[in-house]
Amino acid sequence: MTATHSSAPPTPAPEDDVPVGTSPVVLAPVTYDHLARTAGRRWYHGPAALLSIVVTGLLFMLVVGFTFGLATVIAGIPFDTGGLPADPRWSAAATLVFVAVALPAVLLVVRFVERRRPGTLSSVTGRLRGRWLAVCLVPALTVSLLAGLVGELVDPTEGTYAGWSSFLGVAVVALVLTPFQVAAEEYLFRGWIVQTFGAVVRSPWPGVAVSAVLFALVHEGATASAWGFADLVVFAVALSVLTLRTGGLEAALALHLVHNGVAWVASAAYGATDSIADYTEVGAGVFVISALAVALYVAAVLVLARRRAVETTGVASRREGP
Repeated sequence: MTATHSSAPPTPAPEDDVPVGTSPVVLAPVTYDHLARTAGRRWYHGPAALLSIVVTGLLFMLVVGFTFGLATVIAGIPFDTGGLPADPRWSAAATLVFVAVALPAVLLVVRFVERRRPGTLSSVTGRLRGRWLAVCLVPALTVSLLAGLVGELVDPTEGTYAGWSSFLGVAVVALVLTPFQVAAEEYLFRGWIVQTFGAVVRSPWPGVAVSAVLFALVHEGATASAWGFADLVVFAVALSVLTLRTGGLEAALALHLVHNGVAWVASAAYGATDSIADYTEVGAGVFVISALAVALYVAAVLVLARRRAVETTGVASRREGP
């Protein structure tokens, strides 16, 4: 055995092996709404990102609109008085695509203006959790079908079947493009807006409130019906609550996707796709059914999230000291 000489310097402890003048890095838990609080974040990043999203979105809309219009003319599809293609399949595609262009605009601005990973919009893990999204689709389908059946008993749909040719054409187009339209709305309203407020305020509720009101206002007829406006606001707030409580957009995406998908398929069956997003005539009965369905979905998802130990916080590196 070799003895240690009494005059030898002591072996430094692991915590002492830190360069002079630096501070240790601490990993702090971060909630979903605070994921935009990056080290390089400045006060002007929010306004700059908003302006960039508007400009980029408009540019995408111009390009897509020109391309889509040219394709419509080449295909010989006439236009209706509202400027949309008279063919319901082309009209459905135009409606969905013009909303979907907001998705790449948001992702690009987050990456190059805010200089953070676009995945931080998806969840606290920095990515979209596919398995958790698939799990949430089950209660979303169940609740939506139940709400639809009850709605038919309370307020039966009027109209005649549009026919297999028309129905299948519109349904296929809608089911293919609806995920992109839904993702655009969720990443913008439940994602970017809430996180932008979370970058400057501690509470998530200012961002939730603003995003819910804006979400309602972009829907046709929302201001014409108090029940329709309330329906949209309740829906938006519930999706924000799920996003915050589950640490990501997956639960919100699942319900919104099923909700819109079912609405498109039902509207295609009766040839009423021109009024699919019109909330002008929403009454108290529809509001109550919708609110109860959303509440049931929220409760089911929160139970599943707790049982599956879904991550609700991420980590961000923060350096101690001044």
